[in-house]
Amino acid sequence: MIGRRALLALLAGGAAMPLRRGAASELPRERLLMPTGASGGATLLVAGNHSAMADRWVPVLPTALAQGLDLPAPLPVRDTVGQDGVTGANLFDSQFASDGMVALAAPGSALVSSLCGDPRVHFDYSRWLPLLLSLTMPVVIGRAQLHRSLGNFMRDRPVRIAVSTLTGIELPTVLAMSLFGLRPIPVTGLATPQAAAAALRDNQVDTIQITDPLGTPETTALISTLAQAGFPALFTLGTQVDPLPLPNDQQVMSLQARLQQDAHSALHDLLYAAWKPLAAAAGVDLALVLPMLTQSATLARWRAGTTQAMHDSAIQSMAHQSGRTLLTGTDATEALRLASGDTSTIMTLRRWLAAHLPTWRLG
Repeated sequence: MIGRRALLALLAGGAAMPLRRGAASELPRERLLMPTGASGGATLLVAGNHSAMADRWVPVLPTALAQGLDLPAPLPVRDTVGQDGVTGANLFDSQFASDGMVALAAPGSALVSSLCGDPRVHFDYSRWLPLLLSLTMPVVIGRAQLHRSLGNFMRDRPVRIAVSTLTGIELPTVLAMSLFGLRPIPVTGLATPQAAAAALRDNQVDTIQITDPLGTPETTALISTLAQAGFPALFTLGTQVDPLPLPNDQQVMSLQARLQQDAHSALHDLLYAAWKPLAAAAGVDLALVLPMLTQSATLARWRAGTTQAMHDSAIQSMAHQSGRTLLTGTDATEALRLASGDTSTIMTLRRWLAAHLPTWRLG
């Protein structure tokens, strides 16, 4: 049976990545490598050991999961190199596809890379079984005149956007500007909030995305400083009704609410439907998942243990202080489904990328 990723490649032709081999979970069981935890037991595979996700979660998650699973010692951790998590997610799908003893911790950047059809990607996260999703609410910050003109602009006006890479975690902001009828121009190499903010102050860019606005006191202070300097928050990468409170008495509406106010027709655009899973993926701080072929009894034990682990005081404190939303059970399943999109929305996204990437690469 052809998988979703293979179908997308066939439909997209040159706009998407080349047809990949069968997913690892489709291989005969005897060809799959078994996990190599300390005693053949539960192991945590961390995708992207240089990511902010790893820095935040590795110190607390193995111990909390061990307590939830009633194990005598913290779960062994297997790191994979990189920042966006693609290497670790590939390894997870290719080598640990059916045993259910290895859980993957992946950042949202890996999901964004998959949606974009990054040729490095050989995993299908829509088939993962989520145990926990930790969510943030990214915000878009820009110049005051842009804030006032989103609903009253000259079409095709260029807007420079700070990004890490052309298809990085900031891509939802780039696409959002297209929904307002603007012409986004990504400015690459600005991978940290500090670098992006400096570029905004120096008039090198007009808009930046802060993916984790409440993650650290330093980031929160940076947002406050920018607001005082005339760079307010424009909108969040969300669809929520209630605004997000930020420093300097900012009440930041969602992109959906902003479009409802300033560009109502965009809400019915196919690009807006494509933006939704992209924004949802970018808002994933952590996806803790098992492979699709995990046996039901093993999955049930992991889910019960994960739910129990969320009561750990260190995790509760971290989530409260950094503005995270923690989802388990059916809530996590639904959130991952929304971040996975469907064939139509993914094809729309990749066609839009195929139309713009050549121009962006030329600068």
